[in-house]
Amino acid sequence: MLRTRSFVSLLVMLLSLLWAPEPAHAVSARTERRAERLVDRARRHVAQNTNEDRHAAIQDLEDATLLDPRRPEWDLMLARLYYQCGFYGLARHRFEKLEHYEIDDPDDRFGLGLAWRQDWLKYQLPQSRERAIVNFTEAARLDPHKPDAWIMLVPLLMEKSDPRAAWVAARHALDADPNRADAMVAEAYASFRLGNVAHADSAFAVAVPRLPRNVRLRYEDIAPVATERDTLHLSRMWPKDRAAYIKRFWRELDPDIATPENEAQLEYWSRVTHAYLLYYDARRGIWDQRGEIFARYGPPALQRFDDVGDTLNFGRLTQFPMNVLDWDYPDLGMHVRLQDRMLNGFYLPYIDMGILESTIIEPEPDPDSLARRYDLMGVSGGRGVFHRLPPGTRPIPVEGALARFEGSAGPRLVADFEAPGDPGDSLVATWVVRDSAQNELARASHTLVPSACLPTEAQVAEFDSSLPPGRYEVGISVVGPNGRRGVFRDSVTLRPAGTRLSLSDLVVTCGVPDAGTLDPHDPSVRIEPNPYAIIDVGTPLTAYFEIYHLQPDAEGLAHFEYQYTVRSLEHDERIWVQRLLAPRPLPPIPLSESREEQQVGGLRRQFVSIPLEAMPVGHYQLSIRVRDLIGAREATVARDFYLQKPMPPQTAGGVASGAINGSESQR
Repeated sequence: MLRTRSFVSLLVMLLSLLWAPEPAHAVSARTERRAERLVDRARRHVAQNTNEDRHAAIQDLEDATLLDPRRPEWDLMLARLYYQCGFYGLARHRFEKLEHYEIDDPDDRFGLGLAWRQDWLKYQLPQSRERAIVNFTEAARLDPHKPDAWIMLVPLLMEKSDPRAAWVAARHALDADPNRADAMVAEAYASFRLGNVAHADSAFAVAVPRLPRNVRLRYEDIAPVATERDTLHLSRMWPKDRAAYIKRFWRELDPDIATPENEAQLEYWSRVTHAYLLYYDARRGIWDQRGEIFARYGPPALQRFDDVGDTLNFGRLTQFPMNVLDWDYPDLGMHVRLQDRMLNGFYLPYIDMGILESTIIEPEPDPDSLARRYDLMGVSGGRGVFHRLPPGTRPIPVEGALARFEGSAGPRLVADFEAPGDPGDSLVATWVVRDSAQNELARASHTLVPSACLPTEAQVAEFDSSLPPGRYEVGISVVGPNGRRGVFRDSVTLRPAGTRLSLSDLVVTCGVPDAGTLDPHDPSVRIEPNPYAIIDVGTPLTAYFEIYHLQPDAEGLAHFEYQYTVRSLEHDERIWVQRLLAPRPLPPIPLSESREEQQVGGLRRQFVSIPLEAMPVGHYQLSIRVRDLIGAREATVARDFYLQKPMPPQTAGGVASGAINGSESQR
């Protein structure tokens, strides 16, 4: 019995020795060798640079990090591969794992910044954006001689409404690599946002040609803000003709032709830069609909992410969930809805799935909302919206009126305009006239003077020039202290003078000049302009016009009749049911009066003052018809104006003290 027990004990001991586990260090060595073989195979897969090889490399690296979790360089390789393949959540978690190691690796910080940046782009959480900024900043601190982290900071800081910090980051990127094209456009973009327009203009001119071709084309492409007709016409042109067409396109949109820079084009390039740095997909070589909308309308006031907030339906049984991104532009009365139909972070235009067919919903600003914003201008029927003034300026509303006259040297163009300002304001205006070939034909500068209509509230100026017949662009730029600035732009066509009866344009004025102050030997007429053509109820409407080529009789006298008519332009745009149930007062009956005159010569300079006591507030038109009683010819001219309630006494303006109310005066 004892022998049996001894034999069993010996057998158990032998078996335990045979099957005893290896020492811990021996198992670790074999596992490490296996993990290293997996990593070597993963590197070979990555070198092949195909989609299948990348996914195989991910599998090998995942297995390797499970076998040996003590190698942070493998985690970093796997995190980068996750990000490259679009697995942003896995990449972020893997990068976060690296934060537990006591290492300061700029590549680790840069990768973590990329992961949090992608997280913010998807979910629009401010904390994700802040973590991206922190990690990019740390990566730049650890290796300030690499521009990538500095460049990545620029659009994120702009999204945070900190253009000064964005400019500093862009400058650091340029210091790290002065020849880096994307650093150059980032610095130009930040300079424009800070109001340094001249530098931004020259910097963009140098940087854009140096960008890769597929990126440079985004700056040269006007399709996002052009009409379909323009885009189609442009696609059929030769390259040299296309460049000239694009140049003309932007010159026609220039809000301030008195300056050498084109503020609209610079704003577009700045938006393109932001979209390129934030939404550009290097793998596809394009940006998604976010970049397109940003280039057209700029940053939204509010962004909201809706996880699986919509479905794409194909029949009754097939439904595909989609992520949705909502962008709100309240100043434009516009809401933009974007769809991530593949759930991969690439947003496409919103599709309305109708009963018979699907329709892509194009964003479009509300015309009334846009009209209320003096500082904004819509282009191409609302396909784009730009600011009239560059960043950092305080807008001054400027209203102008162009009038055409005949002179001894040919057609004469007169520009009257008004800007708000008290008598102590030092406002200076510059006007520029360009022909259809964009050649500058006239330029002058004047200091504004108090308006005769509102002497304590507004200032006015007048420019005039004799020009040959043709079509012209007129621009007026007003500059004041403390960064104040306003612009006005309009076009006009001057026709050659003929020999038949004709009239100048009507100019609404602030009263009629005192006849006792007129010099019969001076052919010029002092007009106190009212460019807004706004009249207080109870105040006479005064206007000035000229009559040309009256035919004299045998005694040298010209006989003519002129008739003025004031009619309402108010229309009730409600549907017929509303008009029936809640009728509004009918527009007043047109006010009309005629008068016969005679004079020596064929030129008549005429002021007319019309009492409007019976007219209510509203939109009106003044038309004047002149009939030559000798030559039996007629001519007509018209001008819109507005009647408003009188302003309070402390702010009200009035008619010039020398006005002759209820009568006519002529020179």
